[in-house]
Amino acid sequence: MKIFVILSISLLSLTLAITQQNEIYPVTQKTKELLFYIQRNHNSNTIVYNANFDTVGNLIDHKPIDVFWIRYDEQGQRMELRTIEKMFAYGVECKKIKNKENQYKVKLVAKKDKEIILIQHDKFKATVYTMINNKLSSLNHLYIQADNSGMWPSVKYIELFGVDTKTKENTYEKIMN
Repeated sequence: MKIFVILSISLLSLTLAITQQNEIYPVTQKTKELLFYIQRNHNSNTIVYNANFDTVGNLIDHKPIDVFWIRYDEQGQRMELRTIEKMFAYGVECKKIKNKENQYKVKLVAKKDKEIILIQHDKFKATVYTMINNKLSSLNHLYIQADNSGMWPSVKYIELFGVDTKTKENTYEKIMN
């Protein structure tokens, strides 16, 4: 009986946490351009990483990823990243992979050691891939837990969410800082 009560309370807590997270963190609308997004514990504003296609559906070589805010805490409007955010927090560095058509190495400026590959599969269709819990996965989104008590925020942990490219099952990994 005691185990049943503990399991019931745990299940209820998990359900409430998921419900609260969905209320606090809106799910970014899936579009043909959306590659992945980042949500943080500070507020519901979200950083979006979109494929940057030209008018015929090819990735733009000099800037294949367009990064911006969706300001859900305001009117849900788009806002460009500030220069400091691009340089130290949410910007990306993209480099075309030699001898690989439509493939780019992507580095998040805040986590340069995490290997991410952007591949265009077809006109207006691109995906980012990375290893999540030792499984090659298409990246869906990240969650960052940070501490704002100091002069500069410090990241406590990052959670990665994706889909295994082989099994199509959800993948998850928590990286402690």
